[in-house]
Amino acid sequence: MKQLYILIFCICIGITAKAQHYQVDTLYKNGPLDNRINVVILGDGFTQEQLPAFAAEAKKFADFFLAYSPYENYRRYFNFFAIRTPSKESGITNPGTAPDAYKDQPIGKKDTFFGTSFGTSIHRLVEVKKFDVLYSLLATHFPEYDLVVVLANTDYYGGSGGQIAVHTLHKDANAIGVHEIGHTFGRLSDEYWAGSIYGTEAANMTANSDAATIRWKNWLNSPQIGIYKHGLDGDAAKWHKPANGTCLMEYLNQELCPVCTEATIERLLGYIKPVEKVEPETGGRVDVSGVNQFKLTLVKPETNTLKVQWSLNGEILPGSGDALVLKSEEVPDSAVLVASVFDETQFSRLEGARAQRTHTVTWSLKSSVPAEFRIVTSVDSVCAGGEVTLTALGCPVAPNWSTGETGKSVTVQPTQTTSYLATCMPQGAAAKTAQAQVKVLPLPQATATNGGPYLAGQTIELAATGGTKYLWRGPLFFNSTQANASIPEASPSQSGLYEVVVTDVNGCSATAQTEVKIDPVLSVPNDPDVTVTVSPNPARDYISVQTTLPGKSNIKLYDQSGRELLLKSFEKKADMKLALPAGIYLYRFTNAGREVSGKIAIQ
Repeated sequence: MKQLYILIFCICIGITAKAQHYQVDTLYKNGPLDNRINVVILGDGFTQEQLPAFAAEAKKFADFFLAYSPYENYRRYFNFFAIRTPSKESGITNPGTAPDAYKDQPIGKKDTFFGTSFGTSIHRLVEVKKFDVLYSLLATHFPEYDLVVVLANTDYYGGSGGQIAVHTLHKDANAIGVHEIGHTFGRLSDEYWAGSIYGTEAANMTANSDAATIRWKNWLNSPQIGIYKHGLDGDAAKWHKPANGTCLMEYLNQELCPVCTEATIERLLGYIKPVEKVEPETGGRVDVSGVNQFKLTLVKPETNTLKVQWSLNGEILPGSGDALVLKSEEVPDSAVLVASVFDETQFSRLEGARAQRTHTVTWSLKSSVPAEFRIVTSVDSVCAGGEVTLTALGCPVAPNWSTGETGKSVTVQPTQTTSYLATCMPQGAAAKTAQAQVKVLPLPQATATNGGPYLAGQTIELAATGGTKYLWRGPLFFNSTQANASIPEASPSQSGLYEVVVTDVNGCSATAQTEVKIDPVLSVPNDPDVTVTVSPNPARDYISVQTTLPGKSNIKLYDQSGRELLLKSFEKKADMKLALPAGIYLYRFTNAGREVSGKIAIQ
C-alpha cells in the first residue's frame, strides 16, 4: 500500500496538505517502524477546536482494537499514530439520496479536510472523497503507514473498508472500525449479503461448496463453522460463508470467527519478522573459540507461541529457547548453525504455514576442529512419494551428486530405499566421497467400504482398514476418527463420496473413498396386511393404484433426489396421469398409519 500511493502523490504539487505541517501524535510505539504494523488514525469533520476530541477518540479506538481478539495477543506488533487535521466545518456530508437514508439526519454538504460523505446509493457506506489530499498527507507526514483508519465526526451509523478503513462515532463505532479493518487489513468479505457486485473469492467467501476442498476445510470440525449459503436464491445462493450469524463480519455483537481470525493472523504474521536482533551478527564467519554464545531477540506475542529450533550442520540440537551455547571442541570448521523461528499459534490451521513463514537465522562458523565431509538428510526415512533434502557439509566447493546434480543441497523423491553419493573435488586436493541412505516406507493399503445402498432413515455403516489412525470426511461436514463409523437416521442429502485418510504406525498415510447411495423412500417395513397394487410397471402415460383397505388412502410419487412430484388422495382405486421423463421413480402409499413404498419405472 505504502509505495504506490506515495510515489504518485509525491509527484503532485499544490496539495493543501503539503503546504503546512500537522501535529502527529504517538499513541503506542512498540518497536521500529520497519518491523511493526504502523496504524495511522486520521479524523475528518473535526474543526480546530474539536481536535482534542479527535485525539481522545483516536486513543479510545486504539485501546479497543488492541484489546480485541486476536489483536490483543499481538499488541507488540502494532504502532499507533494520529494526525490532527482540522476541517472548516464540523460533521460530514449527507447527500440524503440513498433509499435507506436516515430520516432524522440533516441533509447537507460539509467542507471537510478529506471530503468524507455518506453514500448516495447505500447510505451507511461512508467514504472519503478527497483521496489525493489523504495520500499526499501520508506521503509528507507518515510515509511508513501500513493501515489507515479515518474517524468521521458524526454519531450516525456508517463505515467502509477498502484501501482504508472508515467509520463514524456511532455508539458501536469501535466495533464498526474493527469490522472495516477486517476488510482493509484482513481482506475479508462481509458475511451478510451486500449484493452481487460484492460476490468474490476471499478467505471467508467462496463459490466452492465441496467440504474436501473448500479453503476453510480444516475448520469444519469447529463449533458453528460450516458451509453456509449467503441466500436461498439468485447470486446469493451461489456464494458460501463459514459462519451463520456468529462472526463480526456479519454482526457487530460477535467476534471474528475462526476462519476470519486465521486470515487476519496470517496477514499479521506476514508483516513482522519475529527476530528483531541477533548476537553475534551473521555477516562473516564466527570463530567459536572466541564466541560460543548465540542469542535471538524476539518479538514475542503476549502468550508466547514462538518456537525456536536450533540445528548444527542439519542436526537438531537440544533446547528450544532464544539462546544457545556451543562447545567449541564439538564444532567442526565450516559448520553451519541455523536458528528457525515459527509461530505455532492455535489461531491458524493453514496448510503449508510452517514452510511459508518460518524465519531462519544462519551463522557460518570457524573452528580449529577439522571439517568432516558428510551428507545430512532432512529426515532419515520418508513415506513413498515424499521429499527428502540432502545437504553436503564440509566441502569448500559445490559437490557432485549421484543424481547428476551439482550443488550444496539436492531434493530427492525416492520410490524405494536408496543410497546417495556426493563427491567433493576441491582444486589442488584429493576428491572425497560421502554417502547417505534414505529409507522409503510403504504407504498403507487403505480400504473404505459401506453397507449400502440405504433407504432414508437407515444407519450408514462405514468401514476402513489398513492403519492405526483414521480420519473420515463426507457430505454435510461429516467427520470421524473411528475406523468403523456410523451415521444414524440417514437422509438423501448425506449421499455422496466419503473419504478416509488412513495412517499407519510409521506415520505414512493413504486415502480411500466409498460412495454412499441413499434412496429417499423411508426405511419402514412394508405392512404385510396392506394390499396395494401399482400398475403397469413399467408405465408410460399413467399408473393405476388399487387397494383393498377401507377409507382414505394417499399415494405420493418422488424422483430419485427425493423431490415430491405427484400426490393423489383416493378410496379403493385411482388412476394418475403421468407426464414425466423416462426413469426410475419412487412411490409411497399410506392409509391410516399403514405404509408401503416401492419403485416404478417410467418408459
